Amino acid sequence: MTVIDLGERTEPTDPLRRPRRRPRPSRSLLVPVALVVLLVLTGAAPPAPRMQAILPSSLSAQVFLTGSGQIVAVKPVTGVADGSQELLAYRQPERATGAPQQLTALWRTPVGSAQPMVVERVDDSALLLSLTGTDAGMETMLLDSRTGQLRWRQNGVAVFIASHLILLQTYGRQDLDRVAAVDVASGRELWSVSSKGFWPSYHRDPAGIDVVVVTTVGGDVEVLDARSGTRRGRLPTDVDDPGEQRYASVIGDLVVVRSPSAVAAYQLDGLARRWRTDVQSVELIYSCGALICVSIAGSGVHLLDPATGALRWIVGEGFDVLHAGDRRALVVDHRQRPPTVATIDAGTGRPPTADDSWDWDLVQGFGVASHPLGTRSIPDVGAVLARLDPAGGPPRRIDLLPGAVGNCRHRDGLIVCRRRDGNFGLWQLRD
Repeated sequence: MTVIDLGERTEPTDPLRRPRRRPRPSRSLLVPVALVVLLVLTGAAPPAPRMQAILPSSLSAQVFLTGSGQIVAVKPVTGVADGSQELLAYRQPERATGAPQQLTALWRTPVGSAQPMVVERVDDSALLLSLTGTDAGMETMLLDSRTGQLRWRQNGVAVFIASHLILLQTYGRQDLDRVAAVDVASGRELWSVSSKGFWPSYHRDPAGIDVVVVTTVGGDVEVLDARSGTRRGRLPTDVDDPGEQRYASVIGDLVVVRSPSAVAAYQLDGLARRWRTDVQSVELIYSCGALICVSIAGSGVHLLDPATGALRWIVGEGFDVLHAGDRRALVVDHRQRPPTVATIDAGTGRPPTADDSWDWDLVQGFGVASHPLGTRSIPDVGAVLARLDPAGGPPRRIDLLPGAVGNCRHRDGLIVCRRRDGNFGLWQLRD
């Protein structure tokens, strides 16, 4: 928000006296002014105190919300120039305050120069951490969440099946890769299977992941029970596409298989074919709301009807589709620097109205949100937080995060963002 000095309303009566120049409003005054503007826009009452905190950090640090009362930061070791990093654990504050609380690390442990991929609190006493860029490539370790002491370490990156069970996915320089189910508490392997050069895909039931779909070394697609490793179904190499590499993805109740020349969908239970669509140069398939998104080399993203495989409409190149329907899609526009979030129209590929929907930065979220969050920075003030409407409605402004400048992520009612001073801010969401 910019404050413009309009001076006095009338000329001074004494021509020898010059009007005194008003001082520039301080940043501490700009925050309440911006908050008043936000309240006017949203029609809300003045906000009550909430949980808010500051995590001391550096510009290259990362912060993770673990989902169970603990916050983790990974940042460079102070005074060392070899890329060494350390992991610091903080306890989530419980009380609401009018001003941010300063957090102090409970413990810290070295993690070398590796980059974190998964940071998850397992229970009241354990923290699971997956790193890439280690000497072994990718590693997963279980730490005591109260002290940081190492319990076990294994190769691979973790995906949770349930609170006590994970899948470790191992990727090497060769095509032969491995997926293993591991008991979290002990690190004991329960079952394993080889896959071929592609991330496995998963189906979730209310209790967690119940089905794992992998492409085997021979090119077959196998459906496995996630908890026992038992094979529930198998698609042999397609006789219509001999020799073509296939990759499978679980989208809703479908197993969608792509090859360089076609996309085919099968019922998850029983693997009966539902439809097949011939299309060239398929690079990626993923769920994007009510439709199936198929990324085509040189042709943007094709949006297919999950019931029939018919083409509904096409989003041009330069966009990643987050949510899509028959008429509009919420996308990340990579033509902008930095990338921004936009709502585009099926007919024109442009925003349906001449509003401000192109200027929001997407907030990273845990899981799939029906209405993603976006932020917009106000210089010297903070960031406005809004819920973005995949149906094309205007963003709904819900909060102001004082001092925030972006790089936000949220989970379980909390949001953490980079602050203007280089630290991270933590806030409890108001909505």
